[in-house]
Amino acid sequence: PSSLPSHRHSFWYRFRTDGGVPGSRHASEASSERAVATAVLTHSVPFRARPACTAWKLTRCCSLILLLVFASALAARVTSLDAAGFSEDEMDKLRGAEAYSRGDFAFDGEHPALMKLAVLGSLSAASAWNAHKPARAPIIRTETAVRLPNAIAGAAIALVLFLLVTHWFSPLTGLLAAWLWAFDVNAIAINRIAKEDTFVVLFLLVASLCYEWAKTIGRTDPTRAQRWFAAAGAAFGLMLASKYVPYFVGIHILYFRLAEPHPRSNRADKPTYFGAMALAFLIANFPVLLPGNWMTIASFLSEHAVQHTGYVFQDRLWRNTLSSTPAGLPPWFYLADLLTKIPLAVLAASAIGVWRLSHRHDRGAMYVLTFIVLTLLPYSLVATKFLRYMLPTLAMLDVAAAVAIADGVALASNARSAAARRIVAAGAAVVLLAPLAAWLQARPLSALYRNVLGARVSPGRLWFAPDELYDAGLREAVTDVARIAPAHARLVTDAPAVVAFYAAAVGRSDLRIARPEHDTPRPDDWFIVQQGRVYFENYAAVQKARERPPLLAVDVRGFRAAEVYRTW
Repeated sequence: PSSLPSHRHSFWYRFRTDGGVPGSRHASEASSERAVATAVLTHSVPFRARPACTAWKLTRCCSLILLLVFASALAARVTSLDAAGFSEDEMDKLRGAEAYSRGDFAFDGEHPALMKLAVLGSLSAASAWNAHKPARAPIIRTETAVRLPNAIAGAAIALVLFLLVTHWFSPLTGLLAAWLWAFDVNAIAINRIAKEDTFVVLFLLVASLCYEWAKTIGRTDPTRAQRWFAAAGAAFGLMLASKYVPYFVGIHILYFRLAEPHPRSNRADKPTYFGAMALAFLIANFPVLLPGNWMTIASFLSEHAVQHTGYVFQDRLWRNTLSSTPAGLPPWFYLADLLTKIPLAVLAASAIGVWRLSHRHDRGAMYVLTFIVLTLLPYSLVATKFLRYMLPTLAMLDVAAAVAIADGVALASNARSAAARRIVAAGAAVVLLAPLAAWLQARPLSALYRNVLGARVSPGRLWFAPDELYDAGLREAVTDVARIAPAHARLVTDAPAVVAFYAAAVGRSDLRIARPEHDTPRPDDWFIVQQGRVYFENYAAVQKARERPPLLAVDVRGFRAAEVYRTW
């Protein structure tokens, strides 16, 4: 890449012409190999100049490091998946998978089928394990089984990022991006819930990788490249079978038009490309062919099926429906998210990386900048906002931070000043250790992480309670109520499926469930108020209940998550 030093100024060039390190004609073999390794990893040496033995050692070393990074990413996402109870959205996935097992493919028809099929497979595997496990082996709880596909997909993104970033930049940059993603505390929080966004990012990056491979092969053999273009189309089809987001297909089309306005014969055959996309979409999302699901999707898009509206952000209740645009949640919502929830060292490195990329014109720089701008900016302008929508942006910011570190390493490796090299090494260490420290601080409830700035501007309060809590604490509140509530008591809640599930789990199926927006709380009700579920529809009932102290309260990591009131 143009921002890195020319190979004629690299250590390898000086080693071949001068015999060793500048100033010494008798450098040790170990020092020489370390220098060659640095040059190869940062792509400051052309491939033909790389010794075969060094390339082999680097391949083995990269493979081992990547394996460790993937294992770390998987452990961060899988460990204690049942630390929090289900959310109402996750209950839809559980009930959808159970409906699929009975042959009912109309349940939760507004969402595609791929993730529910993955959840069904995970539930079946967990059931088989629990039935035949060794005596001392732990059982797999339902929460873990439902969330496991997302956790595995989130860890797999680290591998895809490595391949994609290595293709664009260098193996070192790829490893750095994979590491930053592995311990990205905000990405981990999203990967640990049963929502479609993780699958979307995984298949988006797989499609992008296949497309880049196709473009590389197509420079010399356009015919053979078509199989990879078709693979990219199929991956986009799986992305759409995970969530109806054709917007990302459009962003990718804009990207490759900007990166190469006149590709000539090195381009995808449109019938094959879009045919593969449609075929993969229909195979992985076959319930969309049912006419009943068309009506469900239409009702969802028209907002007729929306049962509650509103999002508490910065202690204020805002409109969050698409029809509320341009009013509703403010444009600085996602900016506040990035500034208060990303470790500051990583955020600074990402900013430097974006600045570095803005001065380059290669395909990798164009891709990263296009996706950052066209996710962050449009998403900020619409009223419907959730933190999980930022997952593609988080991935690109991790890549930008990796670029900044790799560029610093490349420049430092050619610097004559030992002090400069130590400064770069210290800065890189801080950036790389920051996400690990953030994850260790926040685990297992990574969504509650806030950086130093976030803790300072909102001490003791959550700015994004609906996303950060995500019904955490409700399981414990239901358990506490079930112990003391009389037979056939009525529980008023905005998460009826979750409450019914955990009431049945503790043997209290007799409890009756009602929603506050449908049925005003009445004497002798048990009203469960959640910090993350205050809406315009239940606001008056919540404020009236809070006029007296709660009977029970559940805190999660020092934050109030749920309160139980008696409304007599």
